[in-house]
Amino acid sequence: MLAFGREYAEQIIKNAKALGQALYERGFKVLAEHKGFTESHTILVDISETPLKDGMTVEKKLEEANIIVNRNLLPWDKRVGRDYRRPGGIRLGVSEITRLGMKESDMVEIAELIKRVVLDQEDPKKVAKDVAEFRKDFQKVHYCFDNLTDAYEYINIREYFNLKK
Repeated sequence: MLAFGREYAEQIIKNAKALGQALYERGFKVLAEHKGFTESHTILVDISETPLKDGMTVEKKLEEANIIVNRNLLPWDKRVGRDYRRPGGIRLGVSEITRLGMKESDMVEIAELIKRVVLDQEDPKKVAKDVAEFRKDFQKVHYCFDNLTDAYEYINIREYFNLKK
């Protein structure tokens, strides 16, 4: 984190905002639009008015397409009779896709893949093939050292801990 943390955190927020915008432009009800969708690594989407209706169904359909999201209660779900099993929302995080080197332009492709499953009702197995093809270009982990030698050269662990005593 000392070496890569600031750059990584900045890219996470850029990616989360870009994914929120891309989903919004495709017809999703992304929360906090008036605040740029997020200031963190996650965005929330109200999917209660989509053809799939609830977070559990969306979570399962997207998983079949090799897209992992979490169902998520929205602030008003309890009031309208929803619970944690079938909430009105989903939560999407971008930490890992950012570590794989994805940038803002890649969020557009991810939003399109999500749209195909959730709004267009395309067969998740067909979308899964396109997800796998898209993912082929992102095999290297970023925001970390390539090997232990580089890491040890960056910070002398013994000196670091001697300073802490």
